[in-house]
Amino acid sequence: MLERRWVAGHITVIVLVVIFVALGVWQLARDHHKQQLANAARAAYAAPAPDLTSSSAAPAAGARAQATGTFDPAHEVLLRSQVSNGNDGDDVLTPLRLRDGTAVLVDRGWIPTPGVVPISAPAPAGTVTARGLVHTSSPLSPQDSVATVDGRLALPRVDLTRAARGLPYPLRPVWIEAQSLDPAAPAGAPQLPQPPPPDQVNHMEYAIEWFAFALIPLIGWPIVLARRARRRDRVSP
Repeated sequence: MLERRWVAGHITVIVLVVIFVALGVWQLARDHHKQQLANAARAAYAAPAPDLTSSSAAPAAGARAQATGTFDPAHEVLLRSQVSNGNDGDDVLTPLRLRDGTAVLVDRGWIPTPGVVPISAPAPAGTVTARGLVHTSSPLSPQDSVATVDGRLALPRVDLTRAARGLPYPLRPVWIEAQSLDPAAPAGAPQLPQPPPPDQVNHMEYAIEWFAFALIPLIGWPIVLARRARRRDRVSP
């Protein structure tokens, strides 16, 4: 097995194994880095933001803000025709009653399109801090339809004037698309938006594939050598 051609085979196997293992380790490092970025993005969603009531002027659309109060599920609104991961559904917007007697409408996240089963969208009880993006009102047009689903007002867009009808408290002129709730929503609550992943590549899957490729020469070459040795023994006098 020390002939030149066999030595070349040994070296080739070693080189291939080292390359495949190195590629697998590189993919593991990429996966670790990706997880770090994802954790940082999730932390940013939950990071403190300027309080909605700290200024007399409403924050600009697209800015992050937070508000603290108690949810009023009895007057929540459905935002119709929202898509999450390719699935149709609705967003649940619930008034958050603030200490100053006003309320802000908070988008608590997405639920599947309701069918024959009544909507289940439990809100956190007690004092809650909602953090997220600020949006302004989008007035309905005459062509927009307004419906009632399971006792909830269902709108095609967030018209705060329409949502405020019948409320026993004034509604602020902006609403919050929640990125995090503190305390967290209970089981079965609407799905809050998640930060987009740094990339769509499954680095762990690629790492496993590279390690599997490393096993092919590592296992296959000894088998070739063993067969060669058996043939040599059979032809030896």
